[in-house]
Amino acid sequence: MDNVFHDLYEDKVRPYLDFIDSLRALGVDQDLPLPTIVVIGDQSSGKSSVLEALSGVSLPRGGGLMTRCPLELILKNVKTDEWKGMIAYKDYEKKLGDPSEVEREIKTAQDTVAGKNNEISTERITLKIESRTAPDLTLIDLPGIARNPVGNQSHDIEKTIKKLINSYIKKAEAINLVVIPCNTDIATAEALQMAREVDPSGERTLAVLTKPDLIDRGAEEQVNKLLRNELVFLQKGYLIVRCRGQQDIDDKMSLSEALKQEMQFFESSKHFRRPLAEKQASVPCLADRLTSELVHKIKKSLSTIESQLQSKVEKTNQELASMGDAPSDDSEKKSFLSNKIREFCNDIIALASGDFSQDFVSDLKLFPFSRECFEKWHCYLEQQESDLETEDDFRNKAEAYIESRRGRQLPGFLHYGVFECKAKRHISNLEAPALDMQKKISDKVKSVLTELAYKHFAELPKLLKETKVIIDKIRQMQDDEAEHMINTLFRMESMIYTQDATYSYKLELMEDTEEGSMHNNNKGLMRRKSEVSLLTTHLKTYYKIASNRLADLVPMAIKYYQIQESITKLQKEMFSILQMRDLVDELVEEEGTAAEKRQILIKRRERLNKARLALIKF
Repeated sequence: MDNVFHDLYEDKVRPYLDFIDSLRALGVDQDLPLPTIVVIGDQSSGKSSVLEALSGVSLPRGGGLMTRCPLELILKNVKTDEWKGMIAYKDYEKKLGDPSEVEREIKTAQDTVAGKNNEISTERITLKIESRTAPDLTLIDLPGIARNPVGNQSHDIEKTIKKLINSYIKKAEAINLVVIPCNTDIATAEALQMAREVDPSGERTLAVLTKPDLIDRGAEEQVNKLLRNELVFLQKGYLIVRCRGQQDIDDKMSLSEALKQEMQFFESSKHFRRPLAEKQASVPCLADRLTSELVHKIKKSLSTIESQLQSKVEKTNQELASMGDAPSDDSEKKSFLSNKIREFCNDIIALASGDFSQDFVSDLKLFPFSRECFEKWHCYLEQQESDLETEDDFRNKAEAYIESRRGRQLPGFLHYGVFECKAKRHISNLEAPALDMQKKISDKVKSVLTELAYKHFAELPKLLKETKVIIDKIRQMQDDEAEHMINTLFRMESMIYTQDATYSYKLELMEDTEEGSMHNNNKGLMRRKSEVSLLTTHLKTYYKIASNRLADLVPMAIKYYQIQESITKLQKEMFSILQMRDLVDELVEEEGTAAEKRQILIKRRERLNKARLALIKF
C-alpha cells in the first residue's frame, strides 16, 4: 500500500478526527453521542477484509465469529516510514512495534474482554495505527450478524449481536457503513435491513459491495444498478471494493499487492471501469469517501456537541450539589443534615404555596389534581340539585311522603317537618362523596411528599425511612382532623338554617322560574301535584343555599388540613430531627452506592470540563 494514501487528505482533516478521538479517549461518548463511522455486516460479508485493506494490518480471520466486541480503529497518516501501533482495553495498554503483532493482540484482547467461549461483549477495544500508508480515519467495527450459535456460544447469540449493533447505528451521529457481498441477494442482507430501520431515508448509510470477483457471469449489470442507486436507494449511495480472499491469504499475498491487484481488476473489467472512473470503486476511493463523510459530520456536530457538553455539566453539577460532600466530623455531619432538611423543607413550602417557578411543583401536579377533585365536587352538587326536579322516583316518593305525614291540615298546606326531613336526608347523602374526595387528596399528598423525600434523601436511607415514618404519622393525624371537620360541617348542615332574607330572596327567584315552567306546561295540575311542586321548590331553594356553602367549605377544610397543616407539621417534625443528637451519625449514613455514585459524577464532571476546554481550544 506504499504511497497509496500519501498526501490524499489535506492537513485540515486530521484536527477534526483528533478532536473527536480525544473526546472518545476521555470517555465522553459515555455521556453524549459522538460522530463516528460504524462498520456492520452479515457474517462472512468481507467486513474484515475491508478493514484490513483500510488499516494495512491483518485482523483475526477464520471460521465463526471473529469480531466479538466493538473494535475502535484509529488510523493516522504520517509522513515517516516508521509504523506505530497501540492497543488498549479495560485498564490495559500496550505499544506495538510491528503490524504482525496486531492479529495476535486483538485475539488476546477479545479473550480477555469477552471470554474464551466465543461470547460477545459490549466493552470496546481501541487499536491505534500510525503509518505512511494509512488513511486519516476513525471507525468502529462491530461483530458480524451470526444466526446460529457455534461451540459454547449462547443460544440467543443473534439477538445479542443485533442489540449491540442497534445501540450504535440508531444514534443520529453515526454514519453506518454496511458491508454487502456482491454474490448474495441484497434483499437478504440483514445488516442493510437493520440500517434502513434506524435510517429509513438512507441519509446516514453508505454501503460497500465486496467480492466482485465472485459474481456469477451475467450478474454484473445487477451490481451496477446497485452502484447507480437504482434498486435499494441510499442517499449516500454505494461503493465497490475487491480485497484479499482466503486463497490470496493462503498464498501469502501482501496487502499492498492486494491493492495493486484490485486496481488491475477494476481497470481491466468492462463492467466496473466506469465506477472506478467515477470514484465508486477501490479501497483508496472508499477511504477518501469515508474520511470526507466523517469530517463533514464532525463539522456539522460541533455546535450540538458544545450545547450538549454545557447541558451535561450543569446537570452533573446539580446532581453533585443535591448529594453534597460526604461529611467527616460531628460538626460537618450536623451541618450536612441541617442543609439536607432545610432544602427539603424549602421544597415542601414551595409546594404548599404553589410556587410554580419551581419545576418540581408543576411536575408533582398536586394543585391540578386537587383543583380537578374540587371541580368534580362542584359538578356533583349541581347534578344533585338537577335530580330534584328530573327524577320521577323522587316525585313519587315525595307525594307518598306528604300523604303519610299529613295531619289535620287541608290540602295545599305544606308541613315544615316534611320539608325539613327531606332536606336533611338529601344533604346527608353528600357526606360520603365528600369523604371520598378527602381520601383521594390525602393519598395524593402522601404520594407527593414521599416522592419529594426520595428526591432529597435517596442516598441517605435511614433519614429517608425516618421521613417516611413522619409523613405516615402526619397523614393519619390530618386524615382524622379533616374527616372530623367534614363530619362537623354536615352535622351543622343538618340544622337546616340560613338567614331569612337570603332564603326569601332565593325562594322568589326559584318561584319565578317555577311559575314560568308551570305556565309553559299546564297550570291545571292536580292539587297533589301542586303540593309536590311546592315541596320541590322549597327543597331546591334550600339545597342551592346549602350546596353553595358546601361547594367551598368542604374543599377549604380538605385543603387546610390535608395540605397546609400537613406540610406545616411536617416542616416542624423535620427540624425536630436536628435535636436528636444521638441519631445524627445514623441519619447521615449514606447508602452503600452513594460514595461510588459521587465519584462517578466527579469523574464525569472532570472529563466533560476537559472536553469543553478542548472544544474551546479547537
